[in-house]
Amino acid sequence: MKHILLSLLLLSFSIFSSAEQVELPTTPTLVIIGGQLIDGYGGRPLRDAAVIIADNRIIDVGRASEVHIPENTKIVDVNGMTILPGLWESHGHLFHAGEGDPNLFPSRFADQADSIMASVAKTSLLSGITSFRDTGGPIEKQLTLRADIEAGKLPGPRLFFAGPILRQRSPEATARKSEYTIASPKEAKQLTEKVLAMGVDQIKVYGFWDLEILRMICETAHKAGIGVDADVRHVTAYRTAVEAGVDRLHHVFTADPLSGYSDEDMRLLVRGIKPAASGPMANILRGPFIIPTIEMRNAYVRAFKFRELLDHPRFKQQYSKEVYESLRASWANPESVPWGQGAAERIKVAKRKLKQFIEAGGREQLVAGTDAGAPFNLHSPLTKEIGNLREAGLSAMEAIQSATLRPAQMQGVEKDLGTVSKGKFADMIIVDGDPLQDI
Repeated sequence: MKHILLSLLLLSFSIFSSAEQVELPTTPTLVIIGGQLIDGYGGRPLRDAAVIIADNRIIDVGRASEVHIPENTKIVDVNGMTILPGLWESHGHLFHAGEGDPNLFPSRFADQADSIMASVAKTSLLSGITSFRDTGGPIEKQLTLRADIEAGKLPGPRLFFAGPILRQRSPEATARKSEYTIASPKEAKQLTEKVLAMGVDQIKVYGFWDLEILRMICETAHKAGIGVDADVRHVTAYRTAVEAGVDRLHHVFTADPLSGYSDEDMRLLVRGIKPAASGPMANILRGPFIIPTIEMRNAYVRAFKFRELLDHPRFKQQYSKEVYESLRASWANPESVPWGQGAAERIKVAKRKLKQFIEAGGREQLVAGTDAGAPFNLHSPLTKEIGNLREAGLSAMEAIQSATLRPAQMQGVEKDLGTVSKGKFADMIIVDGDPLQDI
């Protein structure tokens, strides 16, 4: 999608409160008028729409001919275009720039974390992303960046953080600085509480196979009203995560696309063990949300086929000389990066399993996330991932919802975000043409 008008993202991010409890202002400050509105709920688009905004909130939505627009209100004419809710990146990394050596990059450039993360935040916003879920990183730097964005000092999306990743301790696993390793349920409770006290928006776990440890993490987080995200890379890990109560599974079908999935495996992912109510009317019972991150693999295929992409001058403009030279060196031989080996064939298998998941009833659970910042996965490929979900079997409207309504529901902020509707924050984008015809 070619973005014509971006960042109606508003930079006063007060603590989210229920839209029903917000006393809406009455004097409009901005009107978006004309064009087609896809509000995010999945119904028929509204033609010749008007969205009226006051003090960062939407105070009215309707046909331009039917809403009152006071004189002297600033108007943006979007005839011939489509208004959409702002997009969500539901699995991204602010402190990664697509480098080929992600284990070394954060420690090598710790002193430049502020500028790297600020640059990624700006790039994401200019890609139409108005909400960004960072799934693990230096929490102090993350919170500082969010404060600067909220204060209007820097451009960027709304940020939701996981902070330090929780990983199961093992002899072969070496924890990074931004990770905590755990060896027992008692330690799981203590370290989960420690991360929660940092002010995170979600708990992120990686590499867990012990059911009791993972169950304790989930129970502790849920007691605090926080959801749990898990990177899962094998069908056995899926089963453990679902049984433990994990809320969101990342890299499903993509990280481990070569193993088989039985009908029972699919049923488990679609319905879970204790299905939760979901959807606008909370009438759909489902298992965990699924973030496949097909683009995490597809990034390698693009790099293999079009090396010139890695020579683009924007990288020299975007980062410091030291970071730029490091990126160039790590991109010198894409085929040598182990995660990319066999990527093209793995993508085919992953897409086939994703299609099977959709046909089994999982369409309501799918959320668009890309692992942006992973090797060769340059910020931001989100619209490509939306296209992947469309190709796998979602309707065009459902694919759009995977990056708008669904992630807001997943994060528990659907009363303020995820759709263009009265009472919500005015996070929206305007694009050329009709994305329902050309995603």
